[in-house]
Order: sequence, then C-alpha cells, then structure tokens
Amino acid sequence: MKYLFSLFILLFLFSPISYSLSINIDAPKEVLNEPITKQAIYDVQNLLRKACECTVGFENEEALIQIYLPQPNVDPFDKIKHVVDKNGIPNFFYPNTDFEWESHATKNGLSLRLYTDSYEGIAFALYALLQEKLGFQFYHPRSTIIPKIKVWPLDKDWNWKGKARFLKRGFHLHTMHPIELTEALLDEDHPNGLAMIKEYIDWLARNGQNYFEFNLLNSTQLDTWLPYAKTFVNYGHSKGIIMGVDISLNMIQQKAFKLYHKKPKSFRSKEKQVVERLERLAQANFDVYNIEMSSTEYTSGNSNKRQELMQVILNWARTNQVKIMGRAHVVKKGEAVLNYSGEQQKVKDDERGVMIHTVMFYGLQDEKAPVYGSPNLKHMQRLLEKEQAQRETWYFPESAYWVTFDNSVPMFLLPYLSTRLDDILNMEAQGIQGHLTFSSGWEWGYWLFDWSIARWSWDYGEETHLLDAFALLEKEEKIIQVLKSLHDLQNLYFKDKELMRYLVAQSVLDEVPKMMSREFHPRPRWRYPYLFNKSSMEDLDSFKLEGIETLAEFIRNYEPVLSTFHALILEKNKPSPILFEFYDGLKITLLRAKHRHACLQAIYAHRKEKLDKRVTRNYIQWVDKATQFRHLAQEIVNRRASTYSYDLKMLTTKRKGHTAYHFGYLYTVQNLHFWKREEEQIRQNRWKFPFMNIWNIGRIMGIIK
Repeated sequence: MKYLFSLFILLFLFSPISYSLSINIDAPKEVLNEPITKQAIYDVQNLLRKACECTVGFENEEALIQIYLPQPNVDPFDKIKHVVDKNGIPNFFYPNTDFEWESHATKNGLSLRLYTDSYEGIAFALYALLQEKLGFQFYHPRSTIIPKIKVWPLDKDWNWKGKARFLKRGFHLHTMHPIELTEALLDEDHPNGLAMIKEYIDWLARNGQNYFEFNLLNSTQLDTWLPYAKTFVNYGHSKGIIMGVDISLNMIQQKAFKLYHKKPKSFRSKEKQVVERLERLAQANFDVYNIEMSSTEYTSGNSNKRQELMQVILNWARTNQVKIMGRAHVVKKGEAVLNYSGEQQKVKDDERGVMIHTVMFYGLQDEKAPVYGSPNLKHMQRLLEKEQAQRETWYFPESAYWVTFDNSVPMFLLPYLSTRLDDILNMEAQGIQGHLTFSSGWEWGYWLFDWSIARWSWDYGEETHLLDAFALLEKEEKIIQVLKSLHDLQNLYFKDKELMRYLVAQSVLDEVPKMMSREFHPRPRWRYPYLFNKSSMEDLDSFKLEGIETLAEFIRNYEPVLSTFHALILEKNKPSPILFEFYDGLKITLLRAKHRHACLQAIYAHRKEKLDKRVTRNYIQWVDKATQFRHLAQEIVNRRASTYSYDLKMLTTKRKGHTAYHFGYLYTVQNLHFWKREEEQIRQNRWKFPFMNIWNIGRIMGIIK
C-alpha cells in the first residue's frame, strides 16, 4: 500500500493535471483596477475560458490552477517622461517589462506565480504564457488559434523568463499606401473602422508590442477625425501601447500631413503654423510625433530654416510631454544621409530621436543590397552607430515593400525572415533601444513576417530560428525543413545571385529618361528597350548568363522542392488552410520566375534575330509561353482572393480613398497587371512608363490633388 501511495505522488508531480480543470487569477486590487492590467486580465480570462471550457475566475481558492500576479513597484506608462540614460543620452521612459513565471505543485493542484516590475510587464507576461506555453497563436489581427485545453499541459515545477530585446518595439502601418487599415485609420466614417483598429491594437498587445504608428495624410478632415483618433489612441494606451503618428514639416509627396503651408496659401509665419497644427493634433493624445523634415524623401531643402523650426517643435514637445522622432532615409549622397544627419547641426536637438530606415528584404550586413542608389546598406549601419552615441536611436526596417517589389507583384519572399532576424539580433547586441517595423500589407503570407518579428522582439531563453513562428502553427518537422530549403534557395538566388533585378516589376523611375532615373529597387544592368532593340552581342550574352540562365537554374532547383512541400501538405489528415496560403505564395513565386524567364528569352531571341539578320518572329513563342504562366498564376490569384481577411473590393479594385493611389494595394495582383504589361511591352515594343501606366505621378508627387 505504501508503494502504491508513493507511485500516486510521483504521477501527480511529474504528469500534466488531468482531472477537472479550474483556474483562478489572484491579483492585487490595484492591478485589477489599472486599465493596462485590467484589459489584459479580462482578455486572458476570456481566452482561457474558450480554450478549456472551464471555470476561470477570481477569489476561487479551490481552483486547480492558481495564477498569482504581483503588485508592480513602478507607475504605468502615462505621459512621456524625458530621462537621461547611463551614457548621458536623452530618451523617454517606458517601464521595464521583463518577467519570470514560476510553477510549483500544491496539495490541490499547482500555483503559477509571476514576477515583474511593471503593470505592462504583467500584461505582456500573461499573453506570452498563452502563446508560448499554452498553444494560443495570435498570428493575425483577424485570426487567432485557440487550443483545446482539457488537461493542464504544463509540468508542475518549472520556471520561465521573458526578456524584451528592445525597450520600445512595434509597427508602423504605412498608410500612405492603400493597405488594409488605411481607410479605417484615416476616415472616421469608414464602416467598422474603429473595430478594425482595435483588432490590430489587440494583436500588438497580445504579441508583446508597445508601440504603434501610422501616417496621417492631408486628406483627413481634422475637425471630425480628431475625436475619432482620440478614441483609438486612448484604447491603445489602455493596452500599454505608445501611440505615434507620422507627419511632415512640409512634405509634398503622397498627401503627407504638413505642419505648415507655404505662402500664399497661408500668410501666417511658419513657426506659428507649426505650433497651431501641433496643438490641434495634441487633442488626440499622441505620445510620439515622427516628423519628416524635408519636402521629399531624397532632397534636403533649406537646412537653416529646418533647424530653426525643429527647435520650435522640440520646445513645444518638451512643454507638452511628447517625443519627437525623425527618419534617416536610405537615399545616399556620399556619406551624408539626407533629411536627418547629413548636415552640421547649429542647434542642440539631441532630444529628437532618430529611426534608421532600411528597405525591402535587405539588411544592414548584406554585401549586396542594390537599392536607392547604394550597393548595400552599410552606410546606414555607420549612421546608426554615430547617432546612437548622441540621441535615442531605433531601427526601422521593412517587412514588405509594396510598390512593384513583393506583394504587389505578387511574390512571397521568404528572405524577409532571415534578414529581419539577423538585424534584430544585431540591434540587440548593439543595445539599440527601439525596433519599429514598416509594414505594408498582410496578404499572400506577409502576416507571417510581422508575427515573426513581433515574437523575435522577445528573448525567451531559447535558441531563435527563422521559422520558429511557423513551427507554432505546423509541428511536422519535415514540412518545416522543406520550407527552410525553399527559403535558402530564394536567399541564394534572389539576393546573393541578384535575381531580384529581373523578378521585380519595373517602376516609373526605371523607365523615365536616364537623366531623371533613380535606382530605387534592384534592376538589370541594361534597360530592356536597349536589350530588345540596340544591344551588342557581348551585352546580350552577358544578359543571358546573368538573367536567363540563372533564372533557369533557380527554377530547376526550386520546383522539385516546392513539389515536395505540396506533397507533404496533402499527406496530412487535415492540413491547415494556412499551409495552402503559403503554398500558393510559393507557387506563384515560381510562376513569376517562369514568366520572367520566358519574357527574357523573348527579349534575347528578338535581338539575336536582328543581330543575325533574320526575321522569323520566333520570339513571340516565348511571349505566348509567358502568357500561359500568367494564366496559371491567375488561377492562384482567384483562389487566394476568396480567402482575403479584409474587404475584397477595398483591397483589389479602383476606388478613391485618402491616399494618392486610387485603388487598393492588391489591385495590380487581381489581374496580374505587371505580368501582362511585360508581355505587351515585348509584343508592341513599347517601353516608356506611360504605356499601360496605373500611377498618377502628379498626384503621388503632390503636383495635383
């Protein structure tokens, strides 16, 4: 009998609890009343109830699982408090949110005790427990996986820590573009707009993020919008989130919100206009103002006047307890990065923080990153090091680059994962305070990148992998490894072998006269009309080697691995729709490579005929082949469109909105506009940007409304 009793004790101590489940949350009165913790506790209570279909309450000493929350020893974040760090650098205070959970067996079940210093730490620790330990997945603002918890799944005795890699961490929704939440954020009358914004803020909080920012545009009617904005800003505050807004001093591009207008539109001084406009925006309770200081992202303007106005802004910010940030763009002129640090400061403005911006799926350590006129982004790393020594410095990379690069084509570009992870670990090692991700849409699998980045902003004491978020959704190791192989092939060919020069769609700046042309995204060494009509045999052969043959090699290596990925999905008993979403994105990326290979073959064949003095028009056969690939891709587009998380019409049709683009961000995807345009350029030998143009350049550049 004694041995049976001992066996019972061992089974209790070392096996999951399997009898009637009940959960009690024990929290001090102040914690239950503070909005940040109150919101999180009741949200977690509701989520646990759905998962276990059991009692989850308060003041239940008989409950099997006792969750004990601490009384924080610091006040919750309220207003910007300007402080000086140990190196004498001005920054703004946000409470430490690191946490530790301890679990111990009790005679009735177990106790789960949290240790953290702040109210925000309690909220983030509760959500982390659900996602990282209990099987919840907060992977998309509109979709959450809630597990079925019939028995308590964790061991009785354990401890687990979470450490934030960055004191400030969050997302910038680039609402200069017509992405999912643009109209909801900028239009107080948008149907269900407030609910959509709250969904996203909930997603941020559940994923341990504490900063949110979006672009305000001059098309917004402030009188009616500001009370609406105040509502969602206050909601963000109740979730422990710093609320920021992206505006400009006098930017003319893409309908940016301006702090002043030039005469004769306004006869008031610039200084007075700036203060008056800031006072109006203050009605919405924003914490951070991310201010673009120049008229465009690649010009510098009047340096002296800009510095005078910045001093006015900083004085206002100090009085009103807010923080001013600015962006350092990738555009390079020598070693000076325009708009932020390419000028000698005549006034002390170290209270202004800086966000070091990088673009697309390129990172600070990449040897090859042919964007914005630079061979790579190492000049941004040097700038980051310089700025970190004198002001609060955040890293500001992208998880998508909408204009003609990724989800507008579309392509599902897995190297975003490895690049963003490498840069996150690099920034953590350098002690960078903040990490803000520039987000441009979540369809075609791009939500995976944002979700991964959010999770990587925390260190949970385990080795970090580029597919660890995906592994929460898909446990089968074979599928994970095949997806890793597909990533490695994309990384090798798209980045290292620079196939992105051929896979991206041409932008307007690729097709304007050379004197106006700027290489904003990767493009071939030769212009396509030159290759088609005028190239030498030497250039044509180089083009064949760099583009056509490398694309063919990629297709040969990638296609069988993708087929394996698909076969593994089909072998599953009930494969998740998420797996099919990823497969569709990976498949259309393969078809994009095949389409471009056929188009490039057509260009090569046409010019080769001319050089050989033959007129057979056999090159049209390659264009016809490209069309066949487009039709196959269109089938995938049609299938995916039926699953989009937001309104199909808003995402895919021509429509007027608040941005300079009168269509949704997936408009070019819905009929594969860029693919068809490339075919027609070859068929008709028409290569200038007005041909089949969808961009209103005057409106984008701010010349016309």
